[in-house]
Amino acid sequence: MRTMFMVSLLAIGTALGCSDYKPAPVPPAGSGSQQVSKPAPAPAPAPAPKVVVEKADVGVGAKGRDYGEGLITTPVAQYFAAREAIVFRIQVPEALKLYKATNGHAPQTLEEFVQVMKDNKIKLPVLRPGCQYVYDPKKEELQVMHPKQ
Repeated sequence: MRTMFMVSLLAIGTALGCSDYKPAPVPPAGSGSQQVSKPAPAPAPAPAPKVVVEKADVGVGAKGRDYGEGLITTPVAQYFAAREAIVFRIQVPEALKLYKATNGHAPQTLEEFVQVMKDNKIKLPVLRPGCQYVYDPKKEELQVMHPKQ
C-alpha cells in the first residue's frame, strides 16, 4: 500500500513538472527496524490583531483630536466634541427610538441601521484610520471597532 502511495506521488510530481522528486526508500515489510517519523509540528497561527469594540461616543471621531491645548485649539477640539455628542447622544438614539416605534423592532443589521441614518439625514463622524462602525442588534447600539492601543 505504501509503495503504491509513493508511486502515485512520483506520478503526480512528474505530471506537475517536479521530475527531481525522489521518494524515500521503503524498508522491507518484515524488518523490525522501521522508524516512525514524527509529523512536523503545525506552524503557529499568526497572532490575531487585538481589537476593541466600544460604544460609539464622544472622542471616536478623527476630527478635533491631537490638537493640543491653546487659545485657538482648545475651542476647536470642543467644537468637534460637541458635534459628536449631538450625533451619538441625541440624534442616533432618537432615530433608533423612532424606527423601533414605527417597525416594532430595532434595526436587525448594519444595513438597516445605515438606512435609518440616511432616512434621518444623520451624518456619522469620520473615524480615525483603522476604525470602523459596528451595529450590535442585541444591545441596539452603535459601536466602534478599533485596534487596541
